[in-house]
Amino acid sequence: MKPYTKALIALTLVTVVTYGVLVGVGASNLTLGEDNLKPFDLRFSGYTLAEAQTYLALMTAEQSALYIGFLRYVDTAFPMLMGLWMGWCLWGLTRAVHPWSRIILLVVPASFTVMDLCENALVSDMVMRGTTGLEAGLVTLASSYTITKYVMLSVAFGLLLAMMIYKTGFVGRGRKG
Repeated sequence: MKPYTKALIALTLVTVVTYGVLVGVGASNLTLGEDNLKPFDLRFSGYTLAEAQTYLALMTAEQSALYIGFLRYVDTAFPMLMGLWMGWCLWGLTRAVHPWSRIILLVVPASFTVMDLCENALVSDMVMRGTTGLEAGLVTLASSYTITKYVMLSVAFGLLLAMMIYKTGFVGRGRKG
């Protein structure tokens, strides 16, 4: 097995375990209320000021501490691992592509990482402020980063799929036989 493959397998395992801890601990401890409100990070379509206030009003002090403590650390590691994993996969799938094009393709997973890290900082600020110190501008900004994070993640996976199709030879070069 090539060193690239071994490293990718190791990175995949670490990323999957980190994600499992993040979602497992987060979803089980931070899904709140009768409506099962999800943590801000897991809301694909974002959230409004009223939704943020409702969610924060339901949080206990222990849940707030978990959100901005342990989970914040895990959620700082995860986007970096995920961005690295997506970039590593893209790099491996594009060996036949011009070097500058390969580098430009890495902007997509890097954008996901930046969006997720910025979102985490803003969400942490929201949780620390609580319902009384929450401002509409902060919620709007955090929500926009949440949405953009998922858009960039979708684009990255779409790009990975496109590069897999390209590499197998089904597009542009005809089917290999």
